[in-house]
Amino acid sequence: MTWRFRGKTLVAVLALTGSFAIWSAAPGRAQETGAKLGFVTELSGPASLFGEAALQAAELAVDEVNASGGVLGGDLTLAVADDATDPNIARQVWEKLVNDGVDAFVFRETSAARVAVLPVAEAANVPAIYANDYEGGDCRRILYTAGEIEPQKIAPYLEFLKQNGGTKFFVLATDYNWARITAGMVREAAPGLEIEIVGEEYTPFNTTDYGPIITKIRNSGAEVLFSGLVGGPDNVAFFKQARSAGLTQSLKVIGNIALDDSTLAAVGDAAAGTYMAASYFMTDTSEANTAFLAALESKYGGNMKAQGYLSEPAYDAVHLYALAVNKAGTTETSAVLKALSEVEFTKSPKGSIRMTPDRHAAMPIFIAEAKADGTYEVKESLGVQEAPKQCDPQPPFEKG
Repeated sequence: MTWRFRGKTLVAVLALTGSFAIWSAAPGRAQETGAKLGFVTELSGPASLFGEAALQAAELAVDEVNASGGVLGGDLTLAVADDATDPNIARQVWEKLVNDGVDAFVFRETSAARVAVLPVAEAANVPAIYANDYEGGDCRRILYTAGEIEPQKIAPYLEFLKQNGGTKFFVLATDYNWARITAGMVREAAPGLEIEIVGEEYTPFNTTDYGPIITKIRNSGAEVLFSGLVGGPDNVAFFKQARSAGLTQSLKVIGNIALDDSTLAAVGDAAAGTYMAASYFMTDTSEANTAFLAALESKYGGNMKAQGYLSEPAYDAVHLYALAVNKAGTTETSAVLKALSEVEFTKSPKGSIRMTPDRHAAMPIFIAEAKADGTYEVKESLGVQEAPKQCDPQPPFEKG
C-alpha cells in the first residue's frame, strides 16, 4: 500500500486480488459548506507522465481556491484515484468514489476510460468535468469538457499550414480511434480549404521502422505532412529517421497535432522547425503562464512535473468547478451543471477559458514552432476558438 500526503489530500491505493480502494481526508457527506471533488487520472501505466503533471496542476488549483475563500464557505477537498491507464480499473475507482460521496469528478483519462466511467457518473447523477484533449462529440448530460477538442482547431490550423507550406497534404497517424477520427476531420475540411490529400498512412503503436512510409511520403509529392503520431517512441523513431533520410528538409512544412511539450523534449532537434497547434504550451511567456509555473515550482520544487496541453486543463477544471458551485450556491447537480455554462476562468495560464451551453470550452488556440533544444516557441495565436456544435445547446440539466 502506498500513501501520499499532499496538502489537504490523502490518497491510498490498495491493490489486492484485483480490488482497489480510495480514501480521502474528508468523508463523503451531503454538502452544506465546502465540496468534495473526485480527481481520477493515470498515476501509473503508460499515461502516468500526463497524469502526474495533471495532479500537480489540480492540487495547485485547490490551494488557490481555498486561499481565496473556498466554496460555499468551506474548503474544496480532493479525493484522488489512480486508474492505472486501464478502463476497467477506472470504472472500479469511480464506483468507489461515488460511494464515498464525492460531489463531482474532474478527470484526465484516456478516451477509452472516459467511455467506461461516465455511465457510473450518469447513474449516480454526479457532474463530471473532462480535463483532457479529445476528439469531441460526447454529449452526456452530466459531462463538461475543459480540454480542447480537435474540431475547434483543425480548420484554422490547416489554413495556417497551407499558407506556410502548400496545398498538397500527406496524413500520417497512429492507428487508433482518436487519430483516425482526427484524420477524418482533416479529409472533411480539406476540399473547402482547397487542400488536396495526396496520401494517408496509419501505423500501430511502437512502430520502429518508418522507412517505407518515408519513401511513400516523398514519392507522393506532398508539400505538407500532417502528423497525428502519438507517444514518445513513435515520434522519436519517425522524426529521427525522417531527418536522416532528408524528408524533413524536403517538405515545406510539418504540422503536428499530438506532439506535446514532453514528447517534443524526447524527440529533440530531429523535430526542429515543425509546428504544433494547442491551447497551452509550457514555454508561453505570458504573465498568466509565468505566474502558474512559478506557483507550481514554489509548491513542488525539484519534483515539479512539466506541463502541457494534456495536463494543464486539470488546473482550469478545478477552478471552473469552484466558480460554478459558488455561483450556484449549492453542490446540487442540476444547479452546478447550469452554472458551469455561465462561468469563465479569466486567470487561466492560457489566458481565459469559459464553458458554453454546448458543454465544451471556448479557449485560445496557439501555434508554436519546435526549436532545436526540444522546446516550443509560440509563434501565433488563432484567437479564442469555440467548438463547432457538438451537443444540444439547451442541455437537460435535470436528471431524466
